[in-house]
Amino acid sequence: MRDDHAGAIRSLQDASDRVSWISGYENEADVEAAARQIVEYLGLPNFVFSAFFRTGERENHRYLVGCVPEWCYLYNANKWYAIDPFIDHALRSTVPVLASEVALTSTGQERMMAAAAEYGFRSGVVVPAHSLSAIRIGILYLGTSEGLERAAESLLRHRHLMRAFAVEMLEWWDAKLRADSLDEHGFDQLDLDLLAKVQENASREEAARELGIPLSRVKARYERLTRKLHATSKRNAAERAVGLGLMKPK
Repeated sequence: MRDDHAGAIRSLQDASDRVSWISGYENEADVEAAARQIVEYLGLPNFVFSAFFRTGERENHRYLVGCVPEWCYLYNANKWYAIDPFIDHALRSTVPVLASEVALTSTGQERMMAAAAEYGFRSGVVVPAHSLSAIRIGILYLGTSEGLERAAESLLRHRHLMRAFAVEMLEWWDAKLRADSLDEHGFDQLDLDLLAKVQENASREEAARELGIPLSRVKARYERLTRKLHATSKRNAAERAVGLGLMKPK
C-alpha cells in the first residue's frame, strides 16, 4: 500500500515508485509534496513545473512551484513566459538538457537567467514533456544554487528518471484540467463515449448498438453536443472536443 507520508527517498527503486504515485494524487498540495521529495533525491532541490496548454487561439500556463515564490512573481511580472528559451526548447525537443546548453538570443533572456541564478537556479536541467496531443507541453526546470558540475552530474545519473517524472507531472495536469473542463462544459461519460464512436467512424446506429442505448437517445445527444461545442457536425464536435482537451486524439 502506498504511504503518502513516506520519508526521504533512499534508492532508485523508491524514487521510481514515488514518480509512479503522482497519477493517484487528488490535489496540487500532494503532488508538490511528492515532487519536493523526488527533486531532493535528484540532488537539485529547486524546481518549477510549467504546463503549457493551447486551446484554439488561447495559451495557458499552469505552474507547480518548488522554489521561493518570489521567483515566480518576478517571472510573471516581467512576462518572461513570452521569451522563455526553455519553452522554445520544449516545443522543439523531448531531450533533457543542461540549462546552460539552451542558447540565449536576447538581452531579455539574459536578464531572466541572471535573475533565476539569484533565486536558486544558478545551474539546472530542463526536461521537456509532451502529451499525445500537441496542445499540451510540460517543462520541468530543476535547479540548484551550486555550480554547473552538480547539475551535470544529476543529469548524467538520473536522465531517465527525470523524463519519467516530467511526463507524470504533465499527465497529472492533463487529467486534472480535463476533469475541470468536463465539469465546466457539463459533459458526462456518455458524451465522451459517443464522441469516441465518432472518432471510430461509427454510425449513429452502430453507436446505439455498441453502447446499448436507444437510437433516439444517441441522436438527441449528438445534437446537444453539436450545439454545446458550436460545431457544424458530430465529427466537427469530436474535433473541437479534442482541441479543448476534453478528450484525447484517436
